[in-house]
Amino acid sequence: MKKKNTIFLLVFLVSLGCSTQKNTWLSRGYHNLTARYNVLFNGQESFNNGQEKMRESVKNDYTRILPAFAFSGNSGSQVASSDMNRAIRKGYKLIEKHSITAKPGRSVRDAGEEYRNFYNQREFNRWVDEAYMLIGKAHVYSRDWYEGIGAFNMVLQLFPEKSVRFEAMLWMARAYIEMGDFQNAKLYLDRYSSGVNDEKKFLSTASATYAWFWIAQDQPEKAMEYCRLAAGNAADRWQKIRWYFIMGQVAEQINNPAMAMDAYQQVASMNPDYEMVIHARVKSAIIAGEIGQMEEAREVLKKYAGEYKNLDYRDQIYFALAETYMAGDDTLNALFNLQLAAGYGGRDRILAGNIYRRMADIYFQSSDYVAADAYYDSTLTALPSDYPGIEEIQQFRRNLTPLADNLRTLQYEDSVQRIASLPEDERNVFVDNLLASMQEQEEQTLAGGGQMDDAFFYRNFANRGSRSTDESGKWYFYNQTMVSLGQMEFEKRWGRRDDQDNWRRKNKESVANRQGPGMNDGMMPDDPFSQEPPGPGEQTSGTPGKGKPDRESLMAGLPLTPEALKESHLKVQKARFNAGHLLAQNFDKHEEAIVHFEELISSYPRTDYREQALAGIYLSCAEIPDRGCMTHYGQVIADDYPDSRFAAFVEDPEYFEKLGQQHRELDSVYNSAFGDYKAGYMGNVLEKTNLITASAYDAIKPNALLLNAAAYSRMGNTDAFRTGLLSLTNQYPQSSQAEVARHWLEMLKQGKRPEKLLAERPDAKQTDSRDTDDEMAEDTVEQKFVFAPDSVHYLMIVLQSDAEVNQILFHLANFNFDRYTVGGLRLESSTLGGAYNTLQTGPFENSRVGLDYFFALLNNPSVFSVENPGRPLLLLVSESNYSELNNASDVEQYKQFFLDNYLPGSDPSAIVVTESEIPEEPYKGK
Repeated sequence: MKKKNTIFLLVFLVSLGCSTQKNTWLSRGYHNLTARYNVLFNGQESFNNGQEKMRESVKNDYTRILPAFAFSGNSGSQVASSDMNRAIRKGYKLIEKHSITAKPGRSVRDAGEEYRNFYNQREFNRWVDEAYMLIGKAHVYSRDWYEGIGAFNMVLQLFPEKSVRFEAMLWMARAYIEMGDFQNAKLYLDRYSSGVNDEKKFLSTASATYAWFWIAQDQPEKAMEYCRLAAGNAADRWQKIRWYFIMGQVAEQINNPAMAMDAYQQVASMNPDYEMVIHARVKSAIIAGEIGQMEEAREVLKKYAGEYKNLDYRDQIYFALAETYMAGDDTLNALFNLQLAAGYGGRDRILAGNIYRRMADIYFQSSDYVAADAYYDSTLTALPSDYPGIEEIQQFRRNLTPLADNLRTLQYEDSVQRIASLPEDERNVFVDNLLASMQEQEEQTLAGGGQMDDAFFYRNFANRGSRSTDESGKWYFYNQTMVSLGQMEFEKRWGRRDDQDNWRRKNKESVANRQGPGMNDGMMPDDPFSQEPPGPGEQTSGTPGKGKPDRESLMAGLPLTPEALKESHLKVQKARFNAGHLLAQNFDKHEEAIVHFEELISSYPRTDYREQALAGIYLSCAEIPDRGCMTHYGQVIADDYPDSRFAAFVEDPEYFEKLGQQHRELDSVYNSAFGDYKAGYMGNVLEKTNLITASAYDAIKPNALLLNAAAYSRMGNTDAFRTGLLSLTNQYPQSSQAEVARHWLEMLKQGKRPEKLLAERPDAKQTDSRDTDDEMAEDTVEQKFVFAPDSVHYLMIVLQSDAEVNQILFHLANFNFDRYTVGGLRLESSTLGGAYNTLQTGPFENSRVGLDYFFALLNNPSVFSVENPGRPLLLLVSESNYSELNNASDVEQYKQFFLDNYLPGSDPSAIVVTESEIPEEPYKGK
C-alpha cells in the first residue's frame, strides 16, 4: 500500500510539473525532451521524406540553368503535399502543446545579469524556434510563399537574439526570389550580411541563396563566386552535384570555358544519375569544340550517339552535335543533326520544343518561311504554356503565319498551274504515278505495323505542298539525307535489328513500351508538316485503305477551265503582294519584299496591285536605303499615277504628315460643330460641317453630313433635312451613318419627325428608373476604364471565334499600306478569353488620330469581305484600358464606355459592321 501511494504521488508531481502554465526546471525539461524527440523529430522526418520526393520529381531542362532548389519551378509541390502538411501540423502541435511563455517563479530582484536575460526572454522551450523554421520551410516547399514568410517572420519577432534569425532571413529571401520580388529579397539579404557574426555556420545556405538571387535576375557575373561557394559547401550530395552543374552553366554564360569544363567534369566524377552524367559529358564535349578541339568533340559526341546505353539520350547528343555545326556556320549539317535529334526525341518534350525552335530559327534565317512556320508551331505544341519566353514565340509566329500562308498559296497555285498546263496524256501519267506513290506509301505503312506519315509526301501536290516534280519516286530514296532519317525512324520504332528474316516476330511489345506514351502519335516527331490539313482528294479518315483518292478527285483540284485558271492567277497576285508587304512590315526584310513586288509587276503588268506594289518597292528602297532605286521607282509612280497620294508623297516626303495635320484640324472642327449643335448654335454647325464636306477628308464626311442634316431638322427646314439625308445615303451608302439616315427618311415618309436626332450630353441625367445594381455596375465601369483622350490609342477589332481572321488581317494590312504608309502602324492578332478573336493596329498618337482611322475603316467595310467576317466590332482603346480587356464581359462593359466617351449619342450599331454593309468585292485599295 505504501509503494502504491509513492507511485501515485510521483505521477501527481510530474503531472503538475508538465503544465506549460508553470515555468520550472521540471516543466522545461519535460517539454524540451518531448518536443525534441517526439513532435519535432517526426515533423523533420516528414519534411525530409517530402523533400526527397520533390528532388526525385524535378524535371531538368538542360537547355536552361537548372533550378537550384526542389521548390524552384512550377511543378512538383503536389508530390510531397501530404508529407509537408504533416510537417506543418507537427510544427504547430509543438508550439501549441509545448511552448512555455510563463515567467519563472523566482523573482529577478537581486538576480544577476544572466538570470535577468533568461527571465526576460519570450519563449522558454528551446525547440519552438525550430518548429517555426520547420513550418516555414514546409510552406516554401509547398510553394505557399506568404505562409512561409509569415512563419519565418515569427522567428524574427520571438527570437531576436538567437542566431536562427539569420537562417530565417535567408529563407525569407528565397521565398521572395521565387515570387520575383527581388527588392524584398535584397532587403533581407542585406539584413543578414550586416548582422551575421558566424558566417561559417550559414555559409552553405547563404552562398546558395545569393547565387540564386543573381541567377534569377540574369546576372551570371555576380552569381559566379557564390556558385563556387555553394558547390564547395553544399549541405548534401544532391545539392553539391546540382550546384557544380549550375556552376558549369553559369561559367558558360560568362564565357569561362575552363571553369565550365572543370565543373562538368566534377559532376561526372561524383557518379550522379546517368541522365546528369551524359549531359555533363555532352556539355564538356561542346566546350572542347569551342576551345579549338571541334573535330575531336564531334567524334566524342558521335561515339556517345552510337552507344546503346545512350539510346534514350540521342536527342540531346544530336542536338549538341547540331550546336557544334551551328558554331561553325554549317547550317546544312546542323539541320541534319537537328532532324535526327527530333526523330529520336519525344521523351523530353521541353528538349523537343527547343530542337524544333532551333530548326525553325534556321529555316527562318534561310528565308524558308513555310518550314519555319511549321516548326514554330511544333515548338508551341511541345513546350508547356508557362515556359519562359513562350509569349515571344507565340507573337513571332502570329506575325509569321500570314506570310507562310501566302507563300503556301504561291507554291500550290504555281504547282497546279504547271500540272494543268501539261498535255492531257502527260498530265494523266503524272497523276497515275502520284497515285502509285501514294499506294506504295500505304503499303509500307501497313508493313511497318502502324500508321507512319511521311513528311515529304505532305509537301507534294496531293497535299497542297511546295514541291512539284515529274520524277515520282525520287523525292525520298535518292536523297541520302532522307535515307539516314528513314534509318533513324526504323531504329526508333524497332531498335537495332540483325539482317535476318522474320525480324518482326519478336520483341515488338518491349520496343513499343520503351517508347512511352505520346511518342508515336501518328506523326514523325520531326514532321510538323503532318499536321497540315488534307489536300485535294484526301479524306481525314485515319483507317488505311479507306477514303483513298482517285484520279478524278485529284484532277478536281487543277485549274483546267479558263475561269478556274483566272481565279488561280488572282490568288497568285494577291498572295505575292501580301508576301512582299508582310516581309517589309513585320520583319524588315526589304530586299526580299522588293523581289516579290517586282515579280508581281513583271508577271502581271496590269495587276490591280501595281500601284501599291510600286509604292512598296519605293518605301523598301528608302529603308535599305538605295537612292538609285528610290529615284527610278519614284519616277515610275509619278509618270503612271500622277494624281495618286503616293505620287504626292514622292514629290514631298512630308505629304502624309501634312495630310495628317489637316485631318486633325478637321477633327477639331467637327468636335466644335458637335458642341455647337448641343448648345443650339445651328448656324455655326452648318458653317463648320460645310467646311468638312468640301474637303477631301472622307473618313469624317459621313458624320459631318449627318450632323449637317440634323442641324436643318432642328431649324425646322424639313426639305433641307431630307436633301441632306439623301446626299449622305447616295455618297456613302455602306456607312453606318447612312443606316441612320435611311431610318430617318423612312420616318419622314410615315409623316413623323424624329424627336431626338442626336442624344443629350453624355453627362445628362437619365429620366428612366434604374435599380441599385445597375448603378453599381455603371460605377464599376467608370472606375475600371479611364478616359484619356491625349494618350496613345489602338484600334481593336473584336471578331467571333470562327471568323476568318487571317483573311481580314490581309485586307487590313492592305488598308494600312494604302492609307497610312508612313504611320508606322503594326498589326497583331490574339484571342480574348477564348470567346473572341481580336485584331489590333496602332499606335495612334491620341484619340483624334485614332478616330480618324476608326471612321476611315468603318467607311471601307470591304476590308471585312470574307466568307465569315465574324460580325466585326470596332473599338478605340487607350493603352491603360487595353490591359483591362481580358474577357467577353470586359468587352461588353468597354463597348458602352467607348460609346459614352468617344461617340456620345451614337447607337451601339454604329460600331458594328453588319453583313448587309459588307460588299461582295473584297478590299483592293485605291
